[in-house]
Amino acid sequence: MTQNLLARSRMVVIVNRGTGHAHAETQARIEKLFQSHGAAVRLLVARNGGEVAALAKQAAQTDAEVVVGAGGDGTIGLIAATLAGTHKTLAVLPLGTFNLFAKRVGIPLDLEAAVRTAVNGQIAAINAGEVNGRTFLSRSSVGLYPLALRHREKMFRRFGRSRLIALLSGATALLRWGKVMTIRLTANTESHLFRSRFIFVCNNPEELDYFHLRGRECIEAGNFAVYLPKTQTKGGILRLGVRLLAGKTEENRDLEMLCARELRLEIKPSRVPVSFDGEVRIMDSPLRYRLHVAALRLRVPPTTDGER
Repeated sequence: MTQNLLARSRMVVIVNRGTGHAHAETQARIEKLFQSHGAAVRLLVARNGGEVAALAKQAAQTDAEVVVGAGGDGTIGLIAATLAGTHKTLAVLPLGTFNLFAKRVGIPLDLEAAVRTAVNGQIAAINAGEVNGRTFLSRSSVGLYPLALRHREKMFRRFGRSRLIALLSGATALLRWGKVMTIRLTANTESHLFRSRFIFVCNNPEELDYFHLRGRECIEAGNFAVYLPKTQTKGGILRLGVRLLAGKTEENRDLEMLCARELRLEIKPSRVPVSFDGEVRIMDSPLRYRLHVAALRLRVPPTTDGER
């Protein structure tokens, strides 16, 4: 795909073929739907997250006004990481398993309605998180949860994508992996020392609603909601997972929670797995989290308020 060909299109659509619902017939339908709205688009197909990121960088260097991500939360996060802080606008076609980011911002899960929003929606400015230079939209985790995500992708490739497989893979990972980390967390000028198997940093109230967690008020006030489990045993973590899925967690019993716009994590061991909206990387401690207000331009339905 040459830069000249990309530059001729007002909108570039990046489809992640590795996403659960991005089949060949879906790609053809996407093109027809954009054509029906009179939109000049160039459709690019990626086979995996690495190709999504590479295509997003290419699209960001063209004259295209809108870059459309067609995939799940991980796909959208990769594209947003490239577009945040630029004048490009992100649009979303939710084709993933959970689509929690689309739900957060009110983008329809119906493909035809999502295309209509991508073409005719209004512009909203939304917050984005960042850790050590890596942008994320909804959540970032350290420790056990990123390992569970890697295991989930292996299970998806073997058994297919579904919510049941996602939940089963998570339970398996809880029992098999995850070291107890020693963490010095500094936020709001205060420092805390923890031992924990994972940390969960959230910028999306839909994530909290999915697990029935308190903390929406943190996010709506322009902060991260940050969670650490109180239990350290594998059995305790597994029971916590069951209570999360059942919506029966209790903050004082199960989780430590705090609100912060910036936080620093000094961790032992110093190299740890970190997830960003479904993607996983190994990073070096310390981890510095920052929330950037109105960092990303996004196409949302016309009835949605212009600021998020």
